[in-house]
Amino acid sequence: MGHARSLLKRLVLPAWNRGHWLARRVAQYGEAVRRGRVERCAVCGRRAAMLYHRGVIPDRLVEVWGISPRLAEAFARKESCNCNWCGAKLRARRLAETILTTFPCGATRARSITEWVQRPEARALCIAEINRIDGLHEQLCKLPFVSSSDFQPDALPGAVIEGVRSEDLERLTYAESSFDLVLTSESLEHVSDLTRALDEIHRVLKPGGWHIFTIPWLPHVASTFARTVRQPDGTLTHRAPEIRHPGGDAGYLVFTEIGRDFPELVAQSGFEVRLQFGPPTDDDVAQVFATQKPVEPKARG
Repeated sequence: MGHARSLLKRLVLPAWNRGHWLARRVAQYGEAVRRGRVERCAVCGRRAAMLYHRGVIPDRLVEVWGISPRLAEAFARKESCNCNWCGAKLRARRLAETILTTFPCGATRARSITEWVQRPEARALCIAEINRIDGLHEQLCKLPFVSSSDFQPDALPGAVIEGVRSEDLERLTYAESSFDLVLTSESLEHVSDLTRALDEIHRVLKPGGWHIFTIPWLPHVASTFARTVRQPDGTLTHRAPEIRHPGGDAGYLVFTEIGRDFPELVAQSGFEVRLQFGPPTDDDVAQVFATQKPVEPKARG
């Protein structure tokens, strides 16, 4: 009898789980159509439904961060609204749009990163992807001069562990003026010395090169401030409740809360700043920064 129940469970449970998955997926498709989230994906180039997942922003993160339910939904859109073809989330697709605008690479702008990586002008670019950007990484790896890395806390900067390079934004191992484009996404808030990280990115960019990136930017915070400070002896001092991404209590520690003055702080590191997709609001926090190292040296703030 027990064997029969076990066999029945093995047969029925996968079908049960598959049914629940299909029901959720149908609901997501319906929600995408109702909300007008059927559009061309800037990563794969296909017209697709963009599937929203509220659960990507855990309730615990909302609680410790102290953000409103409306803002939590905006962050969930940023971290989901996945292309049903390639899976690229909203922030990856907006990064893609910004890359296509900043580097046309041809007489006409490519319609997608999938098309863009095949163009000779794009294939000549030197690019650093610092920390893997899901949705973009798979296409960027098709380019010949891409250096991709993922920070590993216990690794020496520049070390390669199991085939993956580790780079620390505060201590990049790349030579000065190495890259036409540096890409980061949701990384700068996790470095203990934001100014040093921006200076390092500025250093490794060629004159005229671009740093294109996203950050978690709160629309109602006036001034950027340190939530946590690393002391000279390595100990941490918390100046605000400790927050970790993505779980609230679990994940990477947030050192800096980004406020409305952030563009001015980036400019003080010698960059010219362009903001894509407007300022952050309670309904849209998926902005992209495109910051350029001037061809001629600029006075530092």
